[in-house]
Amino acid sequence: MRRRALLAALASLPGLAGCGLRPLYGPARDGATVAGELAAVRIETPKTPLGWTLADRLARELGVAGTAAARYRLVVELERRRNVLAVQLDDTVTRYELTLIARFRLIELESGHELLRSEDRRVAGYGVLRQPYATLAAERDAERRAAAALARAIRNRLALFFRERAA
Repeated sequence: MRRRALLAALASLPGLAGCGLRPLYGPARDGATVAGELAAVRIETPKTPLGWTLADRLARELGVAGTAAARYRLVVELERRRNVLAVQLDDTVTRYELTLIARFRLIELESGHELLRSEDRRVAGYGVLRQPYATLAAERDAERRAAAALARAIRNRLALFFRERAA
């Protein structure tokens, strides 16, 4: 049975060649790569601990190491919301849901034109513990998880934009 499925999958591969499917990070017709475009993005986030966390995660995701000359500016605005998720019978909150919303714009440095405007949101939950410091640590961990997920989502959106632009 597995052999038959493998043969069917292999037989369908030649059909994919004509469908226009291209790897996201492969070179475009003009030789530019998505990875090269991502590395040329200068990141601007709010000057807050959460903004710095997101900027650090974005730099890792985009491959920004300071080696490529910046051609784009990514301006990110962050909104943080906290909602009660679970309450005990005595009205004691036991769980929160943290929502991070990023509104971002990609601007070409040379022309100053806005190339992309988008928004994304990510949610992370955390429990309320007996010790206040433990609850604070859980909240900070939820912020880091949500920021990491946002950075991946923004990277994916930018990668698709650069791939479509090169096509």
